This record gives sequence, structure tokens and C-alpha cells, in this order.
Amino acid sequence: MADKDWTFVLGAQDPEMREIERALRRAGRSFVHAARSGERCNARTAYEAHGVVRVSRSGRPMPAVLLPREPVVYVECSVLGHPPALRVDHHHPGDPGYAKTPDAYLEGSSLGQVLRLLEREPDETQRLLAAADHCLTAAYQGACPGVDPNELLFQRAAWQAKMSGRSLGDVVDGILDAAKRVHRHYDSELGEALFLDPTAVPPDLAEGAAYTGKPVRYCQLLPGGEVKEMLKGATLEHIERFMEGHRIAGRQVYGNPHRGYAGAYY
Repeated sequence: MADKDWTFVLGAQDPEMREIERALRRAGRSFVHAARSGERCNARTAYEAHGVVRVSRSGRPMPAVLLPREPVVYVECSVLGHPPALRVDHHHPGDPGYAKTPDAYLEGSSLGQVLRLLEREPDETQRLLAAADHCLTAAYQGACPGVDPNELLFQRAAWQAKMSGRSLGDVVDGILDAAKRVHRHYDSELGEALFLDPTAVPPDLAEGAAYTGKPVRYCQLLPGGEVKEMLKGATLEHIERFMEGHRIAGRQVYGNPHRGYAGAYY
């Protein structure tokens, strides 16, 4: 269990991190958010934070400070110059959840690790969130104990509908249509379905691929004009080959072969 006086520092926002916030709030534990230039970090900058902020219920960042010797628990982030008392993560070698398999998704996911520190048992929603974040493709294939793939699809589609403004039915149809496209584009020799034109990628492609259980490689055009190539749902060896190829080409690479995903920035 984390000591009562430890402060949790949280990384980029996503469904799992929102649930971690709720769990900490219900347990009465102190938390802040990793920040750069007074703004909450995103997934790309969370491990290069310069400080912290508190975020209001309306989403507005407010100034906050970590005292020099204050014990902190980093959850998917780091603040430069402030070593942690404990780290909760599953993204990098050495993280507590890095190499955890789908059957150990609660030990692998950051949400599961936080709940263990709080000495709380996960409810059904938390199990779905933890499995989806740690090993989505495996969870859809029934490899995570206590996780119903149909309930997972409903939860994921409902979240996407809320965030995008689309109807729940439209999102579900989009996921199922993307799954059919993955089947049509699947190359058995390469062991992946290819969608390398970022202007022609279906909006629910990654979810549809996870639902089918087939690896997918696709490109995304980022707001600043940069292109990111991703491989998801593949084997450890497949992911390692993908990452090594991009490293040799001199590109910035991220990913976790044990969790079946990787990406590279062009």
C-alpha cells in the first residue's frame, strides 16, 4: 500500500487515467498532473514534464508545486529532477506491468496497480478498462479472466460515442465495418492488414482490428503535418521487427512488444 502522505502524479488523459483519478478521489488520496509550461502533458510529453498542475472539474489547469523531498508515485509520467518513491506503469522496460501477459492484466495495467496500492478490489467497469488499456486485442479474444468481450465492445463504443459526438449505433457499425475491411486487407504473408494511406484510414480501424484479433499496420496524419505509422495486435517478434526497422531508419519509436503495439514518427 502507498503511504498516506505520498502524492500521485498522473500522466496523459485517457479512459484508464480518468478512472484512476476517480479511484484516488474516492480513497481521499492526493494527486496532481504532470505538466509542461503550465499545461497538462499529453501522451508524447508525459515523461518529460517540468512540473505539475491541478486540473479543475472543468478541465482548467491550476498551479501546483512538488516540494523537493515530497514522496511521489508517478503514474505513466515523470517530472524532471524529482525521483519517485514508486512508479506505476506498463510502457517501458523495467515498469511493473511491462511484461505482464493478458491473464495478468490487472497486475499489468496502471489502473490495476493503483487499485492494489489502494487495497481496493476492481469492479466490473474497472476490469474492462484495465484489460482494454493493457491488452485490447487479447481482451476482445477472451484471454482476460473476468472480462466479457461483448461488454468490452459496448463500453468502448459508448466511450467513443461520447467523445466524438457520434451515436452509439454509428460507432458500433463503424467498428464492425472496420473489422470487415481488416479481413479484406489482411496479407497472410506479411501477417498484417495494411492501411498506409492516412487519408483513407477508417475512423474505427484500430478498434475493428482488435475486435477481429488480426494485426493491423496503418498511418495517421497528425495535426502538425507529421505522419505516425502504427502496428497493433501483432506478436512480440512482429512488433520487435517493426520497431527495429524504424530505429535503423533513424525514426523516433515507441511501443511494447509484450503488449502487441508500436509506433514510429516520420
